Amino acid sequence: MNSEENPKRPVDQASWRSAGLGIGFGAVMMLIGACLLLVPVRTATAAARDFAAADTCAPGLRPRQEAQCVSSVPATVERSWKPGVRYTVEDIEVVRGDGKKQRLRMQWHSAEPIVADGAEVRLVRWRGQVRNITYGPGFAHTAYTVENPYTAYAVPFGWGLGLLIIGPALVWVGCRQRWLSGRSRRAAPWQLVVPSLALTVLGVGVAVIAMTLDLRIEETLRWSGAAAALTVLCAGAVCLYKGLRGEQDTIEMAPRRDEREHVFGAVLLGDRSGPAGTRRNAYLVVAPGVVAFTNDPTGAFRREPLPAGLMLERVRPLLASDPDAMDVAAEETSYVVAQCRDGEREVLIAARRRDMPWLVGALPQVRPAGVS
Repeated sequence: MNSEENPKRPVDQASWRSAGLGIGFGAVMMLIGACLLLVPVRTATAAARDFAAADTCAPGLRPRQEAQCVSSVPATVERSWKPGVRYTVEDIEVVRGDGKKQRLRMQWHSAEPIVADGAEVRLVRWRGQVRNITYGPGFAHTAYTVENPYTAYAVPFGWGLGLLIIGPALVWVGCRQRWLSGRSRRAAPWQLVVPSLALTVLGVGVAVIAMTLDLRIEETLRWSGAAAALTVLCAGAVCLYKGLRGEQDTIEMAPRRDEREHVFGAVLLGDRSGPAGTRRNAYLVVAPGVVAFTNDPTGAFRREPLPAGLMLERVRPLLASDPDAMDVAAEETSYVVAQCRDGEREVLIAARRRDMPWLVGALPQVRPAGVS
């Protein structure tokens, strides 16, 4: 289980497949995102402009002509309620002037009702749908229904922009894995993790902004621009810090000890036997006098103790040359490695950074560990 003689990860057929899969998925995501922005979003924004420019309907228009102008009819609110626990919409039932009842779903982000039962409102129609209601003194207040033309862009815009931002993250991961992996010994170097994580967070963020806040597209673009600027600033600061700090061969880790039993996910790298060989269900039990692997999440059963003579040499990053390193890094980028020795045999145990101090505190050390 030598970890450092060959710092470059060998590029085999599996890496070709995984890299190509990332690049292909990323390209498809960008294509879908661009199509969503170019077709449904443009259609929705054009409809919003038409609605804003539409004139009030004159009496005596034909139904086809009336569909292109804005008409309003008086109505009385009979009752209103919140459907389930959703607080972004409110249902109201109104009785129109001709005696017909109509149920409307409103965009509403407050627990308080829009209007009281029995209130007089006006239903504003355009292209056959009630787009908003006006209410209050002089009907000066407006509340939009879910058929609001100003927010019809939101779902395709959120998906489109999100895919268009996250797609390059997958392309970058695939390209770096295929052509640039030899530039760093680490399985998940910051040059890979920081840009891809920043793009993913930004993509999800702009999608959430667009699809949950019921904003007009101009406001969504402003908020998305602010989110992009903040993301670039934070990612740039992290990259600058990492670049100036350089790659550390050893991670300083303060040991932690107490009288309790701690169970956390861990991987015995290269091992294919027993609980430690099942990466998705392997747990490490650390307690006074106990260091054992198990596949029981509680840590109470099926324990396989580690060798009694196991000693900790150091804690270090997960390297690309470690056994199973790329599979482990693909599942969890926060793993670090306890490099141990059992006589002449090297033993590598990977665990999350937040859990590693408990293992450091449980193992005797070849030399004193640094304290962060």
